[in-house]
Amino acid sequence: MGYISWALIGMAGYSAVTLFVKLATRSGNVSSYFVLAIATVVVAVAAVLISLLHGDFRHLKAGDFVQPCALWSYATGVALTIAVASLFRALSLGPASSVVPIYGMFIIGGSILGILFLGEPLALRKVMGVGLAVASIFLIAK
Repeated sequence: MGYISWALIGMAGYSAVTLFVKLATRSGNVSSYFVLAIATVVVAVAAVLISLLHGDFRHLKAGDFVQPCALWSYATGVALTIAVASLFRALSLGPASSVVPIYGMFIIGGSILGILFLGEPLALRKVMGVGLAVASIFLIAK
């Protein structure tokens, strides 16, 4: 399966997350952070199982936890924690039809970071796409 298929599955999954967070928090009986705590346990267990099945832990050594790739992984965890905790909190406070498009601007942020820091090519088509995406988010979120 190629990256497009995986991206579509991810998009569908994140779409379902929005619905499930709103359903979980709408009664006011649980906080967005409680929902995040439960979801994080499910994700952590699934990630470990997938990594085990994939053989990622087979040759793991203690020194691997201080390699640059591990340090970037820790940074990823911090950024993802901030992103998801903020999304869950925003969803518990506001309408999904506004929160999700604004949160979805991470796509633009990721694209710009890829160009700036990963040496990905910048083309007029991408600039136009980013501009149209920003405009569409503005129109959707209002």
